[in-house]
Amino acid sequence: MDHTRLSQRSVSSAGSGNSNATASSRSLGKYKRVSGNGGVDESLFGPTSDRSARPSENRATRSQKTVRKLEKNEKVEMDSVVITQDEMDRIRRAARAETLNQAESRRREEQEMRAAAQAKAKERKERMLAMEASRKAHLEKSDLELEDEELAAMLHSNAEKAKLEQSDAVKQMNQMTLYAKCVTIRDAQLLEKQMIIKDQQEQEREFERKIEAERNKAIRLAEEREVQKKQERLRGAQIIQTQIQQREQERIREMEQLDMEREAMLKKAEEIRQQEMEREAERKRAAQEMLAEAAQANKEQLERKRQMKQAQEEEEMRIAAYIAERDRKEQERQEELEAEHRRKAEEVARLRAMQEKQNDRAAEMDALRAKRAAEDYERSWRERERAEAARKQQQLEDIQRSRDEMQRQKQAVMSQAAQMEKEQFQKILHIAENMEKKARQRQEFLDEGAKVRYEIEKERMRIEKIKQNKIKDLKTLGVPDKYLAQLQNVKVNVS
Repeated sequence: MDHTRLSQRSVSSAGSGNSNATASSRSLGKYKRVSGNGGVDESLFGPTSDRSARPSENRATRSQKTVRKLEKNEKVEMDSVVITQDEMDRIRRAARAETLNQAESRRREEQEMRAAAQAKAKERKERMLAMEASRKAHLEKSDLELEDEELAAMLHSNAEKAKLEQSDAVKQMNQMTLYAKCVTIRDAQLLEKQMIIKDQQEQEREFERKIEAERNKAIRLAEEREVQKKQERLRGAQIIQTQIQQREQERIREMEQLDMEREAMLKKAEEIRQQEMEREAERKRAAQEMLAEAAQANKEQLERKRQMKQAQEEEEMRIAAYIAERDRKEQERQEELEAEHRRKAEEVARLRAMQEKQNDRAAEMDALRAKRAAEDYERSWRERERAEAARKQQQLEDIQRSRDEMQRQKQAVMSQAAQMEKEQFQKILHIAENMEKKARQRQEFLDEGAKVRYEIEKERMRIEKIKQNKIKDLKTLGVPDKYLAQLQNVKVNVS
């Protein structure tokens, strides 16, 4: 066949490599569906080995029906090839490369299948021959028997064909036939591919012509837009140049103003430093005076403490001497009272003895008078004792009050001394804090120069950042680099 065409359904399983070509051919309408079933016209290639190897009446009937359907189809092109899915699978299996083990295994399986088929065919043939001989022996041939004989002959012929199909020579021819079919299909596919490629090339050429026309139109429009953009860029560049010059002048004025402010700030800082040095010297002198006063106050406080301690010791010695003297006098007075009491008792006893010699009345009167006198004396002595005890108690209370007063005065003096010490300590602490504060302020003042340098560097970085942002904005607007060179070359120098 010179120009063999395949139907879409019959070649859809030929492989993924031909799917695109088949789809393109379907879209171009070059293929025609011949039949919906998988039937094959046996007149084109002859019986295949698979169909001849299975002598089934159903398959034979289906093949005959398929042939009849194909004969009834309208406008069947004679140069078309219709291949079923089974045939295509068989072609693929036959075309697939096999290893030695697979080939050997396949040969053994085929031999076993062939031997089994031959045995079944032989058995069936012998059974049919026996039945035929028995039938001939008993009955004469009728139309039905004639049909059976024809059927048996056909089956025998099919069996012979199947047996022949199992021979190596037939297999080789089948392989050659299969190869021819494959080559035919391949040629058809190649031709189809060439036609598809030709159509695609034609479409691509047409598409390229359209694209070229569109490209030329786009180029013309782009050139017009480019001219407009160039004019706009020129106008924008002029505006930007003007703005750059204005901003440069503003920057110069700002730099001059910053220089003036910086000089004034440095001058003011120098004046503040001189004043701070003078105040620091004054503070040092005042601190030294305060320290000297504090030392003198501490010395006086220590002297007062020593005097107070000495006075307290002397007072305690005087109190101890007074108490000792008082105890001594009290002991002497007690001894005198006891002696006087003994003397009076003796006098009373003597008077009593004298009165005993008188009469009873006179003795009684004398005894009464003596008793009264003794009672008066006893009363007077007791009164004196009470007065002396009260006097002693008053003295003790006075001494205790004196001791309490001395203790209170001592506590007051100690509290006053502690308060003075606390005030002196707070004063010294305040002086030390003031000195530390002044030293810290002086250190901060000395660090002011570093801060000024830091502020200058910070200002320079800020201006540099502004410059870079402006360059970035201009680039975003599409300004060419040649117009940015002047701005890029500006040196940021803050002194």
